[in-house]
Amino acid sequence: MARFEWYDYAAFSIMMIVSVTIGIYFGIVKKQNNKVEYLLGGKSMSVIPVTVSLITSNISGITLMAYPADIYKYGSNVLWLCIMFPINGFIYSYVFLPVYLKAEVTSLYEYLEKRFSSSCRILVSFLFILTSVSYGPVIIYIPSLAFKQATGIDVIVIAPIICTLCIFYTTIGGIKAVIWTDTFQFCATVLSIIAIITVGSISVGGIKTVWDTSLAGGRLDIFNFKFDVTSRDTVWSIVCGASTYWSTYIICHQGEFQKCRSVPTLSKARLCAILYGFGTAILMFLTIINGNILYAKYSKCDPLSTNQVSRDDQLLPYFVLDISNSIPGLAGVFIAGIFSAALSTFSAMLNTAAGVIYEDFLLRFLSEETQEMREGVILKTIVVCFGIICTLLVFVVQLVTEIVPFLSTILGLVGGSMLGIMVLAVMIPVANSKGAFSGVIVTVIFVSWIALGRLWYTVNDMYKDPVKPMSVEACEFSYNITTTQNKEDIFIMYRISFWYTHLIGCTTTVIIGTIVSLLTKKRGEVVNKNLISPIFHKFLD
Repeated sequence: MARFEWYDYAAFSIMMIVSVTIGIYFGIVKKQNNKVEYLLGGKSMSVIPVTVSLITSNISGITLMAYPADIYKYGSNVLWLCIMFPINGFIYSYVFLPVYLKAEVTSLYEYLEKRFSSSCRILVSFLFILTSVSYGPVIIYIPSLAFKQATGIDVIVIAPIICTLCIFYTTIGGIKAVIWTDTFQFCATVLSIIAIITVGSISVGGIKTVWDTSLAGGRLDIFNFKFDVTSRDTVWSIVCGASTYWSTYIICHQGEFQKCRSVPTLSKARLCAILYGFGTAILMFLTIINGNILYAKYSKCDPLSTNQVSRDDQLLPYFVLDISNSIPGLAGVFIAGIFSAALSTFSAMLNTAAGVIYEDFLLRFLSEETQEMREGVILKTIVVCFGIICTLLVFVVQLVTEIVPFLSTILGLVGGSMLGIMVLAVMIPVANSKGAFSGVIVTVIFVSWIALGRLWYTVNDMYKDPVKPMSVEACEFSYNITTTQNKEDIFIMYRISFWYTHLIGCTTTVIIGTIVSLLTKKRGEVVNKNLISPIFHKFLD
C-alpha cells in the first residue's frame, strides 16, 4: 500500500502555505481591527466567495470521509438529501433570512433577545458554544486520522500543528480570511473528490461496474417508504430527520448568518443561501458516488470485517492509498482536499464562536472605551483560547468508532431545540419568552434522555444498526470476524434512528413553547411584526 512521497507532502504543504498566506494578507496588509470588519468583512463581500464559504464550512472532512463509509455500510439513502438541501436553502432565504437581516444584529442570537428576552438569547448562545466545542475536535480529528494512515505520523502530533496554523490565520485575518481561504480550500476539496472518483471508478472497471455492484449489494435500495422510526435509513428518516439535522446548520447557525450578513444586500444574501443549497447537494452527490465506489472495490473482501481497518472513517483513506500506487501525488491531493474541507469548517467555527462569545457574553461587561480600543484584540484572544480547547479535545474523539451517528446524536442534544426556538421566533407570532425558554429546557432534557440512552447501549456493544450484507469470499489472507448481538429488550425510545434526534427536538420545542406561550399570554401583548416572517403576519392580532 502506498505511503506519502515528497510530491504528496508538497501538495499538502502548498495548501497549508496558501491558507496561512491569505490570513497574513488580511491580518497585516488589510488590517481588520473593529468588529464589523473582523466579523462581517465590512459588509462588502461578493456573492461567489460567500457562497463557496457557506458550502465548504458545512461540507467538512467529516462529510467527505465519514459519509462514504456510512454509504458503504448502510446504503445510499442519504441521496434524498440532495433534494432537500435546495429546499432548505429556499426556506432559509425567504422565511428566516429577511427577518434576521431586518433585525440589524451582529449575533444571530441577539435577534432572540429582541423577539423574546435576554435569557433566551443567553441560553441559546450557550447551547451554540456547547455544540461548537463538541463539533470542533471532530472536524480536526477526521483528517488527522487520514494523515496518520498515509504518513504514519500520529494524530497527537499532526492535530495540534494543523490547529495552530488554522488558529493563526483565523485570528489575524478575521472573516475575510475565513471566506477567501474557504474559496481556495473549496477548489482543493473539489479537485480531490473528482480525482478519487475518476481513479477509483477506473480501478474497479468503470461507473457501470460501480452501478451494477452497488445495485446487487443493496447499496442503491433507496425507496424504502416503510414508516418505522427504529429503521436507520428510510425515505422518511432522511427526508424528515436528516434534512432537519442539516437545516440547523444554516437556519440557526451564527456562522452562516454571519457570512450572509457580510454581503451588502438582502437579495445577494438570498442568492448566497439558494446557491448554497444547490452546491451542497452537488458535493453530497459526489460523496455518495465515492461511497459506492468504495463498495464496488471491496464488495468481495470487506476491510472492516477482516480488520484491515479498525474504524469506519479509515475506509476512504485506506481505499485512496490502495489505488494510488500507480498515480503519483493522488494521496497528497486527497489529504490536502480532506484537510481543506476541515480547515474551512474549523476556521469558520472559530470566527463564529468568537463573535458569539463577545457579543452575547462579554460585551455587556465592557465599557465603550474598552470596546473601541480593544475590540479586535479581545476577539482574537477568544479565537486563540477557543481553538486551544478544541485542540485538546481532539484526543477524546479517538474513543468514538462511528462518527456520523455519534455527531448526529451529540449535536441533536441541543441542535433540535435551537432550531425549534428559531421556528417559534420567526413563524409563531403567539410565542413568547416564557414559552420559548421552557420549550428549550424541556427539550434538552427530553432529547438528552433519548440520545444518551441510545449512545450508552451503542458504546457498550449492546445495540448496533444492522448493516447491508458484506462479503469476505475473495480475501486471500487470514482474519477473525467479530459480531455484535443486539440486546432484544431495549426500550423503543433508545432504538429510534439517530436521524430523528433533531426532528424530535425541534418538534418538542415548538409544541411545548406554543402551549406555554398560550397559557402565559398577557392581554394586550404586542409583537413587533418586523421580527416575524412576513408570511406569518396574517396570524398577528
